[in-house]
Amino acid sequence: MSSNKPDVRLVLVEWLDSRQPLGQWQYLSEFDEPEATPCVSVGFLIHEGASVVALAPNMADINDERSIQASGVIRIPTTCVTRICELSEID
Repeated sequence: MSSNKPDVRLVLVEWLDSRQPLGQWQYLSEFDEPEATPCVSVGFLIHEGASVVALAPNMADINDERSIQASGVIRIPTTCVTRICELSEID
């Protein structure tokens, strides 16, 4: 990638998500404490804000900072992020 590429890091993000809603009726007396689902995502960290981080697994036109594009962007609330680990790019 050229020196014109934006300042983004390739990262692995570990985070917690809610599970699917329960579809059936359930007695509250039998309700178990819900558990979060551990998740992991890999991509280019294109935004790291106070309330959300955004990862782009796909980037195009990376040699032209005016035309660079991203697709498949995932937004993760920062309160759900448990760890961000920087990955090394191979030249």
